[in-house]
Amino acid sequence: MVPRISSEQRKALDEHCGQPIFVVDPERQQRFALLSDKDDRVRDLLADTSDGSEWTAEKEARRSELIDKDIAGTISADERTELAILDRQGNEHYDRVAPRPMEGARRLHQQLLDRRAGQ
Repeated sequence: MVPRISSEQRKALDEHCGQPIFVVDPERQQRFALLSDKDDRVRDLLADTSDGSEWTAEKEARRSELIDKDIAGTISADERTELAILDRQGNEHYDRVAPRPMEGARRLHQQLLDRRAGQ
């Protein structure tokens, strides 16, 4: 799903000449950044992350290093983009080699529904 932006947000984007703008969700009390897909940081995140290579120990080590930098608050914007890409590649890899056991979750869900119906 791609949400639509309001005319107020579009005006702010135009005024900022493609630079990120920040919006606040008052219900969640969270800030979000709106970025143009022309922005290099966004283009990298939206691109296909599968580079054809396998998930390696080196990629996992680099991902761990970047997570440590992120926690320490010393990560750069380029490294944050790299971390997002590595996260995506790692998730894709683990989904392939060790998919989540959905059948067990479905059985448990059905058991809970049956119990509730029997009350």
